[in-house]
Amino acid sequence: MSDGCFRHWTQSQGKGWQVVLSGARANTEIGRWAVSLARWALFASLCITLVACVSRPGPSILEPAGAVGGARTVTILVATLRTPETGAGVGFNSGQSQTLRFARYEISIPPAHRTDTIEWPGNPPDPATEFVTTKAGRLSEAEFRSNIAGEVGGGRSIRLFVHGYNNSLQETVYRLAQITADAHDNRVPVLFAWPSRGKWLSYSADRAAAAASTGGLARTIEILAERPRTRVVMLAHSMGGWLAMETLTQMSRERSRALFERFSNVVLAAPDIDVDDMVRQLEIIGRLPRPLTLLVSSDDSALTLSRIVSGGRRVGADDVHDPWVQAAAKRYGARVVDISDLTTSDTFKHARFTAMVALYSKFQAQIENPLGQRYVGPGAFVFKASTSTLEPVGR
Repeated sequence: MSDGCFRHWTQSQGKGWQVVLSGARANTEIGRWAVSLARWALFASLCITLVACVSRPGPSILEPAGAVGGARTVTILVATLRTPETGAGVGFNSGQSQTLRFARYEISIPPAHRTDTIEWPGNPPDPATEFVTTKAGRLSEAEFRSNIAGEVGGGRSIRLFVHGYNNSLQETVYRLAQITADAHDNRVPVLFAWPSRGKWLSYSADRAAAAASTGGLARTIEILAERPRTRVVMLAHSMGGWLAMETLTQMSRERSRALFERFSNVVLAAPDIDVDDMVRQLEIIGRLPRPLTLLVSSDDSALTLSRIVSGGRRVGADDVHDPWVQAAAKRYGARVVDISDLTTSDTFKHARFTAMVALYSKFQAQIENPLGQRYVGPGAFVFKASTSTLEPVGR
């Protein structure tokens, strides 16, 4: 979405609907149904504006095209509960499959790739300047397992990415390719693609799809953890954070906590989770073997909209200076990090975490090496972009 689209909506409709919402809350005679109606009307007005403004990549970008000399190729392994497209295609649609399915995509990264950017392919794609799919194919579970075994055989760890609301398969494959290219940490990229409808007005439908995907994510984690020495970093964004936490909750109930030892880090980036819901999840999960990492920013506009729709305070917008947040971090063994200092091109400031990826090697020891001198455990922190370090709140 362009800055102009968002500014236009804010100036024309957004403020007016917020006045309506405030009035509905203040007038007890209107009742809760009117508050709910006002919330959805505000959300819908923004979505209509976005649909008119935004051009999004279609599934054709996953069809293989040519590569170019000098380009780096990133291999993305996919486990998904999406339904396969009919015919000879290699993609998946937004239908909910009852069977976990698998795929592999090879994405060419242009030689002049800019950090924190996806150079989306045009029609036809230009591999010299754009991300391009060079190979694609569906896999059986046995082939997926074989691919994982081959990739981690040299001691590589895995990055398991769980995407958020309003994402198509092609958007999430290319996002993980960008993260992998920028990280330079040699981790094996694995995408868990739950069946988001990829539409602005499908928030409730996406929430239901995420809730129906906990079994699929748990099964994916089990497959990835089959090799005894394999280490996994789970990175879950937005609504994917809620799905990740629900999955860990389910695994805790089913006495599968032994698998949590395989996580070298669990990161929730801009988690779209109601605070009360998060407390419920943490009470069941308990403290993870290593601190849970939460990347938050109070100026995340997407989470502001989520709060308007749901009516609940969102974890991803927590204030690290709030004594309650600091106390909760200590109690539940969480590392809450304010990343507002990072510059982002994202108008909503909701995908700010992607700007952090390229800096990860500079502060990795702070969150993954408990024996390191600068290691930080549970607590509240601020990420300093100028030094790429996590600093305790109050220092």
